[in-house]
Amino acid sequence: MKKANKLLRRGLLWSTIEVVVKRVFDFFVKLVLARLLFPEEFGIVGMATVFTSFIQVLSEMGVGSALIQRKNKDLKDIHFQTVFWTSLVWSILMYLILVFIVTPFASNFYNEPVLMQVIPILSIPVLFSSINIINKSQLMRVLDFKKLAFVNNISSVVAGFGALLLALNGTGVWALVFNMVFPFLIAMPLFFLATRWKPKFAWDKTAFKQIFGFGIFTFGTTLILNVSANVDYLIIGKLVNAASLGAYTLAFMLTGLVSSQLTSMISRVMFPFYSSIQTDIEKVKGYYLKVIGYYAVLIYPVMLALIVLAGPILSILFGHKWVEAKVPLRILAIAVLINVLTSSYNLLFRSIGRPKLEMNILLGILTFATLPAVTIGGYYYGTRGVAYGILISAIINFFVVMMLLNKYFEISFWSVLKQVTPALFAFISTFLIIVPMYLYTIIHPIFILMLLFIVYFTICTFFYKPEIKHLFKKKG
Repeated sequence: MKKANKLLRRGLLWSTIEVVVKRVFDFFVKLVLARLLFPEEFGIVGMATVFTSFIQVLSEMGVGSALIQRKNKDLKDIHFQTVFWTSLVWSILMYLILVFIVTPFASNFYNEPVLMQVIPILSIPVLFSSINIINKSQLMRVLDFKKLAFVNNISSVVAGFGALLLALNGTGVWALVFNMVFPFLIAMPLFFLATRWKPKFAWDKTAFKQIFGFGIFTFGTTLILNVSANVDYLIIGKLVNAASLGAYTLAFMLTGLVSSQLTSMISRVMFPFYSSIQTDIEKVKGYYLKVIGYYAVLIYPVMLALIVLAGPILSILFGHKWVEAKVPLRILAIAVLINVLTSSYNLLFRSIGRPKLEMNILLGILTFATLPAVTIGGYYYGTRGVAYGILISAIINFFVVMMLLNKYFEISFWSVLKQVTPALFAFISTFLIIVPMYLYTIIHPIFILMLLFIVYFTICTFFYKPEIKHLFKKKG
């Protein structure tokens, strides 16, 4: 167990380094691009992403998770070879379908001719991500997040600088496209160097059934998550316009900057870790609850800042042309506060070999909550209505997931509430201190923002005194 804990800590460390370097740099790039470009150009890319991300999920088929979850004694090189060749052929087929069938449909659906040029280029990662599946899975199985961090950060930095140069030269939407495509091209050779794995002309029917039998449900889950993540873009792009979609995209990016990146950072470490201790449900439950508490402590102050200071943050960082994003930004931030309480719950079901149950939960939420709420909201109230739809879906998702966590893992609402109490208390206390200052004083918003974080984390330290003392004692 000590070895597992050591690997977990090391994985979290390098995953954190990757997120800090990559996401801070990505945010800087997006900030500059938002000042140089216009909301409608972000909206065009948002329209294209609805379709390209869907096809990318289809091309990957969930085999990465299947390779990670499989026990060492049951995994041989033939499994990797089989997945590699199957994924390569399948991804080529998906790319051809996307270019010749999906692209004309998307262009007509949105009445945007430029999508005929944008989507084929933006879809290039469909070809390369399937090739990277093997190398990424091998590194994640051994929790080697140091190499993953190196590859992902190098790819992001090079692509980011290239996108900025293109934007400065007036390429418009193509700067955004370049920033999304080029990282995949750089990462592919780097991943092969990191693992030293080489493809061979080998394929096995039994290995195919073993991997894809598990992967089909994980694939279904990923597909449902993708639809859930893009249905709001689809509706805004169709019912409103590209500029409104661009503003909504920025709001979604800001709320997801910390929340989705932090959860994905920890989740990709925790899934292989959960899988390694999957026979001990009590340990899986204990680690899951701790992770929820850490999520809340780190994410809640950022959402508080976006709720209270949405207007100044948008104006100062991105300019007045993005003011339309203010209301959706606040609503989406509230939705994130709720989603944190059940973050990464699906990994619990996946790690114990129940991907079908995971898929059914997500399908039910999508069908009976997200789709109707977002569609009705978007039809009547535009971007604001879509944001409210996402919030309603988050509330329904919370109650459903809590019932299932209690049933299968004996994780009750009160056990989750206990873990997030420090973050919740600090959030409410800071809100009551900061809001009057923002509304009734002439203090500059930048100073209020700084004070918000200082007050929040000062309050949090009272709850984590033993952990802080242990940390400094260990270092001393």
